[in-house]
Amino acid sequence: MALGRRLSLRGLCVLLLGTMVGGQVLELRLKDGAHRCEGRVEVKHQGEWGTVDDLEWSWKDASVVCRQLGCGAAVGIPQDAYFGPGLGPIWLLYTLCEGTESTVSECRHSNIKDYRNGSYFHDWDAEVVCSGFVRLAGGDGPCSGRVEVYSGEAWIPVSDGNFTLPTAQVICAELGCGKAVSVQGHELFRESDGQVWGEEFRCEGEEPELRVCPRVSCPGGTCHHSGAAQVVCSAYSEVRLMINGSSQCEGQVEMNISGQWRALCASHWSLANANVVCRQLGCGVAISTPGGPHLAERGDRILTARFHCSGAESFLWSCPVTALGGPDCSHGNTASVICS
Repeated sequence: MALGRRLSLRGLCVLLLGTMVGGQVLELRLKDGAHRCEGRVEVKHQGEWGTVDDLEWSWKDASVVCRQLGCGAAVGIPQDAYFGPGLGPIWLLYTLCEGTESTVSECRHSNIKDYRNGSYFHDWDAEVVCSGFVRLAGGDGPCSGRVEVYSGEAWIPVSDGNFTLPTAQVICAELGCGKAVSVQGHELFRESDGQVWGEEFRCEGEEPELRVCPRVSCPGGTCHHSGAAQVVCSAYSEVRLMINGSSQCEGQVEMNISGQWRALCASHWSLANANVVCRQLGCGVAISTPGGPHLAERGDRILTARFHCSGAESFLWSCPVTALGGPDCSHGNTASVICS
């Protein structure tokens, strides 16, 4: 009954169009996603956050939300409370954006009031996944490649002129890609690109996102460059040695991947790799890489990455790395190190 009533109102949308509230821009946020640029769409009204019903929700609406939040392009509009149902009021019944507006307030939309009743509830909250302000393109995956930022209309490459490692660190962290391993340049712009981002980013390295870093406009909007900035990130951002439940200078090698500690497979594990781990942890040099029983809890997955260190690197994630490509390593074959 509720669904039938919900669908019967679709034809009435054009009769109920609202406008900007008090001439002010509606404050938006995306809630309960993995990062700031995805989640359930919420609107602030009279100091209280509420949701938007997905009646007539479209890619055009999602595009305007992403643009208003400085989150790049809309890349998904999940349904069925993918990010979980909201709490509190449902402030907007619908929005009808053309897709070119700068803010949702410029779109036609329903009057703001709490629409919770027998026909409208939080299982139908509007949701958006945005691309974000920055991406790495043309690499082997989302964590390496040419630095591009979203202008609101298109992805535009960033010049390698005055592009620094702290800026790369901010980008890697924002993308969930761990630490910046290297910054490269000299990738020639294709003639079809037509544009170069007209600002230089001057990040200090601690900013949460590239978009909040200090910027300097290039003279005439044209930045000096020899090509597009390229960044290589490594998701392998933390390492530890564990024995009997505590971290010391000997034990099983474990890496933090997306917030979870996983033991490292001993296949192709070398003394050069071990030297890098010991140096990174301030534990001297590697004495040996003994085999031994699996120390992690049964059921933990083993990380099957293969590192190719020379032994001179300061961090394990600075070493070249490839995936083993086979099934998970057996639980009796995890890498261990004894440092001096």
